[in-house]
Amino acid sequence: MIGNSTYPLPATLTIPTYKQGEKVPVVVLVHGSGPSDRDELFGNIKTFRYIAVGLASKGIAVLRYEKRTMEHPFKFSKEIATVDKETTDDAIYAAKSAVQQEGIDPNNVFILGHSQGGMMMPRILSHAPSSLIRGAIILAAPARTMPELLIDQYRYLGYPQEIITFYEKQFTYLQDPSFNPNNPPSKFVLGFPYVWYDFAHWHPVEVAKKQLEPLFILQGARDYQVTKQEEFSRWQEGLSHRSNVTFKEYPKLNYAFTEGEGSLSLPSEYMIPANVPEYVIEDIAKWINDTKQ
Repeated sequence: MIGNSTYPLPATLTIPTYKQGEKVPVVVLVHGSGPSDRDELFGNIKTFRYIAVGLASKGIAVLRYEKRTMEHPFKFSKEIATVDKETTDDAIYAAKSAVQQEGIDPNNVFILGHSQGGMMMPRILSHAPSSLIRGAIILAAPARTMPELLIDQYRYLGYPQEIITFYEKQFTYLQDPSFNPNNPPSKFVLGFPYVWYDFAHWHPVEVAKKQLEPLFILQGARDYQVTKQEEFSRWQEGLSHRSNVTFKEYPKLNYAFTEGEGSLSLPSEYMIPANVPEYVIEDIAKWINDTKQ
């Protein structure tokens, strides 16, 4: 279990074989948006399970957990929802829990965030206790605001124009200087106003520019949800001055980090059972081993 007494979250620690007295690095996995289990099941793909098993085979422990919105949906819906409650806080709880486990090297705790988990990584790093996190791995992370990203997704998927116009209008409210999440205008009907307000004003690359923790940022070139042109390129440009940030693009991979053919993927691709390729696991493991203390 990780989390606090109000939101205890079942978790799985996948541990590699190690010698008595040896300490191994650990990676905490942080989910994308929406309710998600510890495997990050997406269609018929279990991205986090494949990463956990793969890294454990390389001598690296992995801690993954049920997301708060998956394990406690009713309780979560009854309080004021925020992005930090959904993502940031539990990632830090998990990292603190990881260092207390037998065989884990407390000096080499890494966090891997996918999609929203990657987008919120700069905040996770800034909120975590000093020296808790050795470095972070970011997969398919938005660089722009979530509203900008979603409108592009809706257009790509062929949503009717009236639906797109509706969301554009809703997102416009969030940019009004007078918008108050505690008392949103009556015409703002998306729900979770604190979450949406945060999404509309969070600029992760700007925060990451000033941070010191090593980063490994990975991108699937066929990802239509978080595209290399609009998102990955902004991470590259914004962090080009940082010598401890590594970037890697994979030509065949989609948002779930599984392979496919053609240019951008489609949602139907997520229904095809597939593993995260071995070369991705090897790249992450090598970066961790090169970065660990």
